[in-house]
Amino acid sequence: MVIRNWSVPAICVLTVVGFSMISTVTHAGPAGVSDPEKWYAESYGPLWHDNSWDKKEEILSHYHSEIWYHSADGEPQRMQADKWIGEAMEDWRGEGWTGSKVPDIRINRINDSTASFTTRWVDHYSNREDDYSCAWYLADVIDGKWKFTHFAPIDCAAHGF
Repeated sequence: MVIRNWSVPAICVLTVVGFSMISTVTHAGPAGVSDPEKWYAESYGPLWHDNSWDKKEEILSHYHSEIWYHSADGEPQRMQADKWIGEAMEDWRGEGWTGSKVPDIRINRINDSTASFTTRWVDHYSNREDDYSCAWYLADVIDGKWKFTHFAPIDCAAHGF
């Protein structure tokens, strides 16, 4: 499935049910906004574990309404997040997809309102072996909440996964 890490940095490793995170962090960022690590671990990541298609609206709430999709051919496209995710989820479900987990993630806090996420996904299917894929995301604080704004599929081996 293809959607399917400031001033004095510290390295932290966080293990949450279903995935591990390595990130560079030093402060909490804007008042009232959770750390991107916490946001991913507690809010976004678990939505993909089982029957994700039933959580489509919750998943979409973690994306800006438009997302920039950076394809391998170098042609970025602006896409409507609901169409992009919704169509992909239905295709995967039709292929026997039952859910996904992120066993490896690197989060880079770029500044108080921007973070990048490099992930390795494991996609579970009822009728075949698990699939593995990797992706890069950029999230920004928009209206006081983290929202994914950019996505690119990446080569797992080239990124150390």
